[in-house]
Amino acid sequence: MNRTLTTPDSHGVSSGFGSTEWSLVLAAGSGDTASEALDHLCRKYWRPMYVHIRRMGIPPSDAEDVTQRFFVYLIEKEWISQADPKRGSFRAFLRALLNNYLANHLRAERAVKRTAVQVSIDTVEGERALAESTARACDPLLAFDRVWARTVLQAAWERLSREQSAAGKAALFEMLRPFLTQPAAPGDYDRLSPSLGLPRGQIAVLIHRLSRRYADLIRSEVAETLADRSEIESELRHLLQVTSG
Repeated sequence: MNRTLTTPDSHGVSSGFGSTEWSLVLAAGSGDTASEALDHLCRKYWRPMYVHIRRMGIPPSDAEDVTQRFFVYLIEKEWISQADPKRGSFRAFLRALLNNYLANHLRAERAVKRTAVQVSIDTVEGERALAESTARACDPLLAFDRVWARTVLQAAWERLSREQSAAGKAALFEMLRPFLTQPAAPGDYDRLSPSLGLPRGQIAVLIHRLSRRYADLIRSEVAETLADRSEIESELRHLLQVTSG
């Protein structure tokens, strides 16, 4: 899966074929763009699926294949085409469907029909995500949401990094990025000042602007998983709660 399926958006909303991930879900269910839309969805959201499958007791040697099979199941059983954005968040939709698949279909499958969809799964990264979720959560559903939240944060972070690189500020961003996720210690800005050739006050302004942009991108990523934009604040609160709980 080597294609990059994002297009620029003046409002900072990443998209493959529409303004929300629900648009991608519906596109993946039918039409000429179905394969590419599903490809985008699989590549973006395989981590929560993999971790949830592992927490259900499936060993690492099988978890990658089961994750692949789940996405094949989405196509062959036409669940994607039946998705209803009115039912809530894309996160809840995938989680419920995965639980249904694991409970009712996995054991019955013997021969797996391979399709063109092959999700690029980094099992080392998946196991790392599993270890982090296991250390902090016993409830598999809570662990699913926690990995989902980390996926959202990572997607927003990668978008911010790409923006800074495109603006020719990659080196500056690398020096400032630690302060976007943790407060500066006394004297940190003063130590940076000679390296950047900037007064500490300007460094503080730059970090503030980057932090605000990062927050905007997180909000954008969350918005893309909701059909009803009025639910953004509650979804943000939920993701914040599961990552800090």
